Amino acid sequence: MPDIQDAMPPFRFRLPALPLTLGLSVAVRGTLATAVPLLGFGALHLPIVSLLATLGALQTSIADVGGPYRDRFITLTLASLLEPLAAVAGQALSPWWWAATLAATLIAFGIGLARAFGQIGAALGFATGMSYLVGLVIPAATAGPAMLGGSLFMGAGWTLLVALAFWKLRPYKRAEYETAECFTACAEVIAAAAADIAGDVPATEGLRLARTHHELRRRVELARTTLEQLRRDADGRNLTLPRLLVLVRSAARIAANALAVGELTAIRAHCAQPGRTALARTLAALERVCRESARHIAFGQQQLDTREYEAELNRLSASLAQLRHAPDCPPQPWIELEHALAALDRNRPHLGNAAEVLAQLFGDEHGTGSRLFPRLYAREFLHRGLSNLRANLQPGSVIFRHALRLALAVAAGSALYTGLGLPHGIWIPLTVLVVLQPDVGGTRERALQRTVGTVAGVALAGLLITWIDDTDIVNLLLVALTFFTLLFLRRRYALAVTLLTPLIILLLERLAPSGLALVFERIAYTTAGAALALAAGYWLWPSWQRRQLPVQIAATLDATARYAAATLAHLSADTGVDEGTIELRRAAETESANADAAYQRMLAEPRRQRENELAYLALVSYNERLVRHLTDLDEFLGTGEAAAAAPALEEWIAAVRETLERIAQSSKEKPMKELGDLHELESANARMSPALGRWQAADREHPYPVLRQALLEKIATDVSALFAAAWRLRHGGDSQPRERL
Repeated sequence: MPDIQDAMPPFRFRLPALPLTLGLSVAVRGTLATAVPLLGFGALHLPIVSLLATLGALQTSIADVGGPYRDRFITLTLASLLEPLAAVAGQALSPWWWAATLAATLIAFGIGLARAFGQIGAALGFATGMSYLVGLVIPAATAGPAMLGGSLFMGAGWTLLVALAFWKLRPYKRAEYETAECFTACAEVIAAAAADIAGDVPATEGLRLARTHHELRRRVELARTTLEQLRRDADGRNLTLPRLLVLVRSAARIAANALAVGELTAIRAHCAQPGRTALARTLAALERVCRESARHIAFGQQQLDTREYEAELNRLSASLAQLRHAPDCPPQPWIELEHALAALDRNRPHLGNAAEVLAQLFGDEHGTGSRLFPRLYAREFLHRGLSNLRANLQPGSVIFRHALRLALAVAAGSALYTGLGLPHGIWIPLTVLVVLQPDVGGTRERALQRTVGTVAGVALAGLLITWIDDTDIVNLLLVALTFFTLLFLRRRYALAVTLLTPLIILLLERLAPSGLALVFERIAYTTAGAALALAAGYWLWPSWQRRQLPVQIAATLDATARYAAATLAHLSADTGVDEGTIELRRAAETESANADAAYQRMLAEPRRQRENELAYLALVSYNERLVRHLTDLDEFLGTGEAAAAAPALEEWIAAVRETLERIAQSSKEKPMKELGDLHELESANARMSPALGRWQAADREHPYPVLRQALLEKIATDVSALFAAAWRLRHGGDSQPRERL
């Protein structure tokens, strides 16, 4: 069977592992959506229609925030309808400043409440608000209501068609990429293990196996985070995400087995050469299967052939039998080869799971005769969104207060623009709409990025307007700016704003030429809008993270305690994790990420609004370490590597669980409840440590028990450190617990 890399173009094979694959796909899709109306209608000598349709396509592309195609289809469909209506309404109300301001206020309030629907609501609300503001600045003499609404509809509708075409062609969807990258990283671990076994590793690459395994763990964590983010917005019928999670776990388990093989040393003896050769062939076959799996996941193919690997396993078993009876070979090489065979044989069910999931994911639904549109669950989506909306229609809700804050700030900006008749003053409410976030830290960050990016972008726009008059060159610049804006929009916001600024200025300059006046006015109006957003964020019912962070920390510690209890119960029973434990792990990982994000938001706020920074940092950091070590422990549960239980294991598990429950329960009390001490845990640790040493010494030839015991020691350390951080928070952030940790 030829190598997968030789059977297909190298670029296409490497494409799933590119770090910017998702951003590149978004940029290509958005550029295609904007370039076709820009160049197509321009070639038909319809310049106004061309520019308005391009503007509609650009707004819709920015509103396409990614995620499940079902959600994106709903977002783009609604954007195609709401954007033209909002623009026509803005144009109709523009002669009356009070009516335009009132409508802007109501729209902004709706945009704020739309966050109850998740990313879809936020993106759709922003696109609608921007269209309304665009309608305010385009006079009927330039484009009447029919031309304005129709052009925006054509641009938004074309963007929807492009997205559907990409769905049909199965482009690089984020979750599938990152799952494919897990198998690519797994293949690299296998290749490194094979090189170590063969003794072909140069001195400069002595840590290759460790580096590749570290990269695999990073890829696995990224994939799990992505799947969890998507799962939160998905309804119960979505079966794709749990299936992808099965693939991620399979890649992690296969790599763990390969790591165990790569750490063997006695098999390199000269007498074990036949067995080592058979082992190398088996690892090579496994590497090819993993690379083939990565390709199938990335490109939507369902057939996974593992017959070569099965055949090599049989040959390895035969080589082991010969080596075991070789008269001139000591026992240690064939014992290690036996462990290697057992580790590689454990990959059979994981590869079987991968083949089954690939058939489920890329079967009839994605075949030649499959339907054009992705499945929609509009009723469930609407029901979930309305339930969230009702829950947030109260003064204490963060979303409700953000909606009021946004409405008043946009009203002030719109009144300044329409009431005073400021030329190009539309940038004031538009900047408020972009900058103002639910939290003060996010608003400060956006204001800085927006202002700095705008100043740099305005300088670039001034140069382009001054030096370039050729329409064709301007069109090419618009296409290039669109591509790079969308490429960096969700990774480097300041850079994206720097590119978006000349893009918008060039479009508006084509609609209503104003020369360099627009360039310098936009700096002033953007700065004014950012200042207005900052003032609203600080003075209108601010949502300080120091008030929200304790609630998030309590939820995080509770989720970690539940996950630890389930994992340690499986350790005690010597069983593999079940679906319930997997769900608890997802919840713990999600809450851990939320706690870190909340802590980072608090750091972005003014220093006087922060408190107990070091204590919260320790809580977030050690909780993340604990969750990571519990996740690593999961990989070793139910692996088949039997080892006698340590004498003090049950007592130690009970002490760890009880300590975590006390920490979690204490964090829920207002003020925090007394934590007690660490006497039980320290006593259990003291009795457990000698047992861990005996356990490791007794099973030194078994990689799994050795690594498992190291994880138990790390978990004990994490729990003690977490207790110390909670004690510090309980006693004001600067004290230390009296008990030795």
